[in-house]
Amino acid sequence: MYNDDQLVGILISIAKPEIHVSRADNTNIGYRVRVRVNLRGSETFLLGVHRTLEQKGIDSKYKSEEHKSRPRPILTVGGIVNIWKLIQLVPETLPDAKDCWGELREIIKIIDSGEHHTLEGLDKILRLKGEI
Repeated sequence: MYNDDQLVGILISIAKPEIHVSRADNTNIGYRVRVRVNLRGSETFLLGVHRTLEQKGIDSKYKSEEHKSRPRPILTVGGIVNIWKLIQLVPETLPDAKDCWGELREIIKIIDSGEHHTLEGLDKILRLKGEI
């Protein structure tokens, strides 16, 4: 539905990456890192983006209602492989509206290399998020 340039414009303007670090007793360091990218907008817009991402081999999930306190549509891209493919679409030199794609790229590199399973990798992620 959308061409490559339009998709890049959508991603750098309204996509919002989320990086969650939470306690997990079943991991070596006691923490889990989860990454996803959310897009919010109208139903027809998000379904168009969903269709375009499917054509590029990127899985995404559309929900007509995010949750009870926020009854608006949301499109979520999750999973390291899908987010890696999504990042490859956006040129590194292109600035984005929320100034978060550079941070997301670094965190995905850390996760992809397996460093997030170490204390040093977790520290890098927390520094990038601005929590340390």
